[in-house]
Amino acid sequence: MEQNQIRYGQFRADSVDEENRTAEFVISTEAEDTYGTIFKADGWDLSRYSSNPIVSFNHNDWSMDPDQILGTSEVRVENGQLIGKVTFQAAEDNPLAENVFRKVKAGILRGASIRADVKEFHWGNFDEGENPELLYFDRSVLMAWSIVTVPSNPDALARNEKGLQAIRTACPKPQKEEDNTTDENRSEDHKTLSRFEAQLKLNENQNY
Repeated sequence: MEQNQIRYGQFRADSVDEENRTAEFVISTEAEDTYGTIFKADGWDLSRYSSNPIVSFNHNDWSMDPDQILGTSEVRVENGQLIGKVTFQAAEDNPLAENVFRKVKAGILRGASIRADVKEFHWGNFDEGENPELLYFDRSVLMAWSIVTVPSNPDALARNEKGLQAIRTACPKPQKEEDNTTDENRSEDHKTLSRFEAQLKLNENQNY
């Protein structure tokens, strides 16, 4: 079963090339998202997408209107970010692509959205500097990405949540070991950390 996940990205400022009709979007990062998950940048499998690298409008991949396909794109991982560089179809061949391109250039349209099939995942390992409250997606297949108007389609969010629930079911959260030691005798290293405390620890270990 495909563990489809939808995440949102944003237009990369100053990336428009008018002559070549291109623009870049940061379509995924390693930042914690609102679902409490992180896509690992080195875990992206881009081969499936690269075999059919279309960019649609509002995820209308299956539309009978071919103009919903705005153009093609190149995708790459750069400094922990997944970047999509879209080349818009010529204005005379696709009026919708031209309209979207104009709105991107004007800063009106800034949103992007990916659809990914998550293959491998784990709960964060504190000993490895990860947050144990977060799910880490170790290997993900990029299925598609799209330029979107408002990245909050209720149906998409519902499908996303269903897929995320399947992942959590497949990857039960590790149970905390029973510890009968009193708080006074418990060492700092063996205290049960709240999510906030865990994040503070991660921040302390972060290399800036």
